[in-house]
Amino acid sequence: MEQSATPLRAVLAGLAAVVLGLLIFLLAQAARPAIKDPRPLNGATTPKGQVMVSAEVFGEADLREVRLQLDGRPVEPVIVAHSERHWTVSHRAILPVGRHEAALTAIDQRGREQPYRWAFSAAGPSNAPKFADPLPRPDTRLAAGEVLIALAAFSEATALDTLTLTLNGQPLTRVDEQAGKGERTVARRQRALTPGEYTVRAEATDADGETAAYEWRFTIIAPGGGAPGARFFPESGHYVPAQFASYWARHGGLARYGLPITPEFKQGDLTVQWFERARFELHPRLPADQQVQLGLVGIELRQPDPPLPAPPGDRRFFPETGHSIGGRFREYWERNGGMAQFGLPLTEDVVENGRTVQWFERARFEYHAEAAGTPDDVRLSDLGRTLWQRQGAR
Repeated sequence: MEQSATPLRAVLAGLAAVVLGLLIFLLAQAARPAIKDPRPLNGATTPKGQVMVSAEVFGEADLREVRLQLDGRPVEPVIVAHSERHWTVSHRAILPVGRHEAALTAIDQRGREQPYRWAFSAAGPSNAPKFADPLPRPDTRLAAGEVLIALAAFSEATALDTLTLTLNGQPLTRVDEQAGKGERTVARRQRALTPGEYTVRAEATDADGETAAYEWRFTIIAPGGGAPGARFFPESGHYVPAQFASYWARHGGLARYGLPITPEFKQGDLTVQWFERARFELHPRLPADQQVQLGLVGIELRQPDPPLPAPPGDRRFFPETGHSIGGRFREYWERNGGMAQFGLPLTEDVVENGRTVQWFERARFEYHAEAAGTPDDVRLSDLGRTLWQRQGAR
């Protein structure tokens, strides 16, 4: 009887060992962090454009760190800690077309690790149409009357199919044409507008079905209805805001700067406005009495000539650029604002198109021999208009 019981005990003991081992394994597994809700889903294909790889991590103990790899290369994940034991892990990337593999390892404070791998396919980067050169410029103020509304669109990947504009929600214009890859399609419409706030919305679609949208706003104001201190110029149909108008009047007005040729508009952190002979810039971070500055239109139009040694005689030499000023040009420079108005000389006196001129950082002086002996023999070139037509109104 005892002999027959011996094999049974051995079987039971072996079964108990297996069950115990399984329990220990399951307990160990349960103690590891858990990785849930991986995205993109395993086997899925993402739409074109940026891909977000993410997962939820839960721990039986407090979490310590996570490691994320994309196609075998470590990447820096963004971690949102909802609690010590629940993190959201994510990483955004533009991925090429094809299959990709993500690998995430979660580690808790006890050093227990849980790896997880999944794969998905990407449709590639998005090449949605792009926009350029909105008119009127965003956030500008214009006088009531005829206004040109225009916008260019193009696709870097394929032909552009359509470009539509709406004004305050109402259809304005639509262009249907097969503009080639990289070629611009321009939608434009002239409208008589009354005072008010206007929003233009553009939508463009290319031959691949990629779409993009863009919005900008501008304001129409009645003559005489500008902000306090603003000045309206009926000759060009533009308002000049108070700070620019005050600077314009104090430092030479029409003779020095000419008429405004654009409304004021935002350009990065600055507010700018173009005049026939200058570009006014508002630098809001400078002290109040220095906020209005003149743009370096001379330097933007002409490279400085090589520096020269200091000349003999009464010419005024500037070692910063290696150039000097003399004669009527020196008199004009010193009597009309000097460095603040014109900047440093970029050249000596040179002859261009039969006329003696000299370039400065913010201006070009012209000598008019036919007016010799009069205050009008030195004049300023229309550098503002030239540069605006070259780069601002593209």
